[in-house]
Amino acid sequence: MAVVDVNVSSFWRRPPAVDHLVIGIEIGGHGQRVVVADGSGRIRGQAQAFDGKADALTVVLTVHHLAEQACEQAGVPLGRIETAGIAFGGPVDPHRGLTLLSHRAPGFEQFPLVALIEERLGLSAVLDNDARTAALGEAAFGAGRGCQNLVYVHLATGVGGGIIVDGRLLYGASSTAGEIGHMVVSTGGPLCSCGKPGHLEAFAAAPAIQARLRERLAESPDDPARVPLGRRQPTLRQIFQAAAFSSVADQIVRETVQTLGLAIANLITVLNPEAVILGGPVAEVGPLLMEPLQARVRQYAYPASLRSVRLTTAELGGDAIILGAVALALAYSGRV
Repeated sequence: MAVVDVNVSSFWRRPPAVDHLVIGIEIGGHGQRVVVADGSGRIRGQAQAFDGKADALTVVLTVHHLAEQACEQAGVPLGRIETAGIAFGGPVDPHRGLTLLSHRAPGFEQFPLVALIEERLGLSAVLDNDARTAALGEAAFGAGRGCQNLVYVHLATGVGGGIIVDGRLLYGASSTAGEIGHMVVSTGGPLCSCGKPGHLEAFAAAPAIQARLRERLAESPDDPARVPLGRRQPTLRQIFQAAAFSSVADQIVRETVQTLGLAIANLITVLNPEAVILGGPVAEVGPLLMEPLQARVRQYAYPASLRSVRLTTAELGGDAIILGAVALALAYSGRV
């Protein structure tokens, strides 16, 4: 079993194999999703389950059931499809086809996910983590089309990322390249989910933004955002909008923009990408995040690297991960 060696340019330099179907599988905190798609990234059939805390063996059975449903919707027998790509929401060993850990569900420690999916579905499969597959999805079918060098930053429950250099995903010595959420952006500050202080995830992940707002509103009884935002879970958009009238919300937004801007500026300076693409729920806030973030990145990044980069949001939205899994499958099948 090996990591797929795919050059992203093959997705937009060759005519898409619209007659070739593959399966894409997404396993994450919101459950499981399976699609049948063709070489252009068009989804022909799909099915979804919403139990994000199901144990590993249950997930394998669920994926099999969803694959049958997706194939029925696409009008093709499951036995006719030869390849699947799997995107997993946690650390993986793509060389051995193992999941290493899930922070939300039991049984995924050193779990042979690829072997079991192959056995249940009767096809060949390939595995990667969800952030790298999202990077591949945007490069193949979304905002990164035409780019040989890009960075994708996923801002969701955690902060992850994928890096593409000279057309190929960067894995590193132990397949941990792209762990952007664990970049140090402060010498102090809140603890990250990994237990260390000052990491980007502790500032820019969606739950971290919401938690910091609640904590500081509790200490600021006169802040005008205390009543509308302090008694329930505010959305990210509500927090960014509240920055216009709330000093606490403004402080949270400034911290988020500052730390994210530092991280992106460093990535631009070190990697010299053509594009930095932000995806996930935090990025979906839109201009309220992107406009001040552009200014921070311009302030900190190396000017020569800054001139050649485009900072933008993802085009594929919630489909980035699953279409990245589709792209993995297409590459693994040799059809791109």
